[in-house]
Amino acid sequence: MSPFWSQGQRVVVHLKGEAPSSFSWSQRSHRIRDVSSHWRIHTDWWSKEELWRDYWEVTTDTRLLCVLYHDLLKEEWYLERIYE
Repeated sequence: MSPFWSQGQRVVVHLKGEAPSSFSWSQRSHRIRDVSSHWRIHTDWWSKEELWRDYWEVTTDTRLLCVLYHDLLKEEWYLERIYE
């Protein structure tokens, strides 16, 4: 079973340009080796529940395949899923 956090796990992300280059999670640093996908969602802009996020599916040097997202409204980064 792959861990999934619908509200995300807050992480500290370092950027190279606009793309994440590494992040800290679970008291460990994870350098990003590859970005396999990037997409943006912007939903419910007409309501109080607006979502505006950039998602990044990445592989790390610690052999994680995971999905990070940048909440563009809060300016915060989250880990949403780890594939096992």
